Amino acid sequence: MAIDSFEAHVTNARALASNGDLVAALTSIDQALVAARQAQLFRSRLLQGLDRPLEALEEVIRLDKPDASPKFLEFRADLEEYLYRIEDAVATLTRRISRGDVPVALLVRRALLTRALGNFDDAVRDLDRAIRMKPLEGELYRLRSDLVKAQPGDGSLDTLASVAARVPSGHLSAVHLQFARAKVLEDLGDFPAAFRALERGNQGMRTHFPYQISTRLRQVAAVRRSFDGMDMAKMTARASSDFAPIFITVMARSGTTLVEQILTAHPDVQGGGEAALLSRTVRETIGPPEELRPGAVDVTPQGLADLADRYSKRMLARFGPAPRHTDKSLQTLLYAGPVLAAMPKSHIVLMRRDPRAVAISLYKQVFRRGKQLFSYNLDDIRQYQDSYDALVDFWQSRLNARFHVVAYEDIVQAPEPTIRSLLKRLDLSWTEACLRPEDNAQPIQTLSSVAVRQPINRDGLDRWRPYAPMMGYTVV
Repeated sequence: MAIDSFEAHVTNARALASNGDLVAALTSIDQALVAARQAQLFRSRLLQGLDRPLEALEEVIRLDKPDASPKFLEFRADLEEYLYRIEDAVATLTRRISRGDVPVALLVRRALLTRALGNFDDAVRDLDRAIRMKPLEGELYRLRSDLVKAQPGDGSLDTLASVAARVPSGHLSAVHLQFARAKVLEDLGDFPAAFRALERGNQGMRTHFPYQISTRLRQVAAVRRSFDGMDMAKMTARASSDFAPIFITVMARSGTTLVEQILTAHPDVQGGGEAALLSRTVRETIGPPEELRPGAVDVTPQGLADLADRYSKRMLARFGPAPRHTDKSLQTLLYAGPVLAAMPKSHIVLMRRDPRAVAISLYKQVFRRGKQLFSYNLDDIRQYQDSYDALVDFWQSRLNARFHVVAYEDIVQAPEPTIRSLLKRLDLSWTEACLRPEDNAQPIQTLSSVAVRQPINRDGLDRWRPYAPMMGYTVV
């Protein structure tokens, strides 16, 4: 252990000094200081494990020095990113990258963070550097295609074809190349060819990441059985938490990032992004969704109090104090009733969007590993949408005025009246800043980071239409 080493070095230094060997004593003391620093770094990791990330970062900052090791800098960047200090994380990663011996993964990580800040040119430069290092890595081309719109004659298709010819057809890299190719073809206006590339890409993803939609259908059925008949008003009356988060929940690709940018443009609202703290706390306090059944979840006053207490402490430790916080997660809808009951001042905002637009948007994306696995098959997407709508209807018929359903189409077609109404329902004052989410400096760590940097517009309303014939939709 570092502390044992520290004590041994100090004892040795004292003995050497008493014998007059001051040079050797100084060397031993220097070794003791190294051991002490190792102990302090271990302490910061313990703080991180105890859900005290801010204290962990403060400890790491105290330990930092110009010649800090690459591993130390990566740990510091981990903490900064976790605490939503994205600019600091980029600066720390830049220090790490300047040391040489740069893994491609670090360049990609910095690219994603600079993309979150809206610095798209910097992100492209990092991706281009990564491509030079790993020219057959299809995911790099896919990430780049999301940031750069292809132009006629720019050679994008030729580049992708050249890379694809050197990658085995069943390799995951080849699958990513299909999504990159689909994006380029869409940019060039060849939607039938783009859709064929999407079909191949999604088939490849399903091969690499199998999924059964029946899992989701059983989960939704379990939620409805478990919470049916519960007296939500009575449960809420017993709660005492003052924490007032705004939960944003929705089908992926339905406008959650836009509504969060709108809300966090308000001076009283701190963005929490996809913190993933609620689902973790819910599992610990009232039970995991895969085990839901009548009587299996702890919705007693004590269980709900534990949920509110743990969750609020974790959010405050990660994002700091603020009048209101946002938390964006698809999973919130599973526990909507107990969550609102546990925190009587909380609200849930649920976005709804044209299911045709949602379906094609899902089909065009590659999500983080293990996430949204249903999206790689059109039939699964439709069944998932049906189960989602059933769950929305279930909660909407049982919950009070703190469950707000907002249409994406209303926001983009009539932004001011829609946003005014939403702010009023959330007990937030009106501010013009909410009409200009593109000016919101909050980092955007989602697939919508490019689109949401634009002013509110109607561009996303009809993007499904060119794909309608291939998806079996009727265009009116």
